[in-house]
Amino acid sequence: MAKRGAAPVAAVIALAVLLATLATARPGDPTLYPAKPDTTVAIFLLDNGFHTDLVLPRAAVLADGGPISAALRETTADPWVMVGWGDARFYEDQSAWQSRIFDGARALLGGRPTVTHLEGVYDQPDRVWRTGVRRIVVSHAGLAALLKRIDRSFRPGPGGAPVADPAPHAHDESYFQSGEDFSLLHLCNHWTAEALNAAGLPVTPVLDTVPAGLALDLWLRAGD
Repeated sequence: MAKRGAAPVAAVIALAVLLATLATARPGDPTLYPAKPDTTVAIFLLDNGFHTDLVLPRAAVLADGGPISAALRETTADPWVMVGWGDARFYEDQSAWQSRIFDGARALLGGRPTVTHLEGVYDQPDRVWRTGVRRIVVSHAGLAALLKRIDRSFRPGPGGAPVADPAPHAHDESYFQSGEDFSLLHLCNHWTAEALNAAGLPVTPVLDTVPAGLALDLWLRAGD
């Protein structure tokens, strides 16, 4: 009896998830993606199992001229830059993740400071990492739109310059204060998907909650 009673509940939950998936799916921009052969530039998606970053060519970031360009100049001279976003306290803590489970759960409730993270990468990402790297080909216009989306993640200081966070960090790495909210409905992987959506790729936020879902989303909807 208990099993038969649980089946309708499971069906309702599955239907609700399906409807939420369909309702929140965002279309791509066919004028930006797929890129025409003579307008292509490669970027990379980096997946460590629970968090995703974008790895972008330095020259393109500097050409943006916005907050990310200023942040990059303060951070590294490497030819590639890894860019990510998340809850400041959890993101900047370098202790073992097992000791931070409860803090991570608290971050899901929202209301805490957030940061945008930049870190230099000394070589093309697919030559630096053997796994967890996905090459994505976008248009130059799409990359410019992606950078503008990232620009909005920086909290402007006096004169509009990005505000560096005082957290300790390694060489060629910086954190900058962000004005975006982090919560269960807007996680780091959602932020990555939003940046890719700005570049013209279709995305599905419900799938994009976890890196494996974002990878599946890109395969199913973007063919990348």
